[in-house]
Amino acid sequence: MMRLVHDASLPGARNMAIDEALMESARQGDITIRFYGWDPGCLSFGRNQAAAGHYDADAATARGIDIVRRPTGGRAVYHCRELTYSVTAPADAWGSLGYAYCRINRALAKGLQALGAPVACAGERTGGATPGPTARACFRDPLPGEVTAEGRKLIGSAQWRDGGALLQHGSILLANEQRVTEELRMTSRGPGSASRSDAHTGAIGLGDLMKAIPSMADLVGALRAGFETEFDIPVEAGSLGKPELEAVARLIDRYEDPTWTWRR
Repeated sequence: MMRLVHDASLPGARNMAIDEALMESARQGDITIRFYGWDPGCLSFGRNQAAAGHYDADAATARGIDIVRRPTGGRAVYHCRELTYSVTAPADAWGSLGYAYCRINRALAKGLQALGAPVACAGERTGGATPGPTARACFRDPLPGEVTAEGRKLIGSAQWRDGGALLQHGSILLANEQRVTEELRMTSRGPGSASRSDAHTGAIGLGDLMKAIPSMADLVGALRAGFETEFDIPVEAGSLGKPELEAVARLIDRYEDPTWTWRR
């Protein structure tokens, strides 16, 4: 069985603390799919991405934008009008990182296809190299295995394995607002910056593909069915348990700490 947790929109640090806390349950054999939003809007950095000196914290604060560093790798993402998913499971549940990555993305694609969204997974990923943790934005470059539409990235994902558990999470864009990552990037300013390729040009949102964006209930319901179809096991609604909430309380301090956020 997979557990489904559908959370409200939360600050970035709490979202990341919850995702990491769920890995502790995964080490005990639990599989959890979590869906959530962000409030306020948040810029997130990959675990080892260079951010200090590249992104403008003061400009983000002036715009009411939160900043957090994820436990997973990858590159900068702006989280606002999106539904974010996370999957936590034992690290050996579905084989290699690349194979598990593709299966999770196939489940997401099946759910969106059932709603009529013309999406597909890019060429299967088999464990090859992915782009390093540069200052570039995640949505500038669709990668093999990711969910795309019209040649552009709809869902940006990253996976981390630690202590026998895996965490994969990613952004399902409802609207493409990834230009904000470039607007906050200090190295994108100055003479000639207008000619740079904006982060949003590689991304696409559900609103660009459908006459109307589905309700959250319909979207989560379809994605739930996609996981049941792909993995052939039931997905049952649940909530965080007391040990998980205690882990969140312990972990959140790190994600709120500027020395973690700006460590690179």
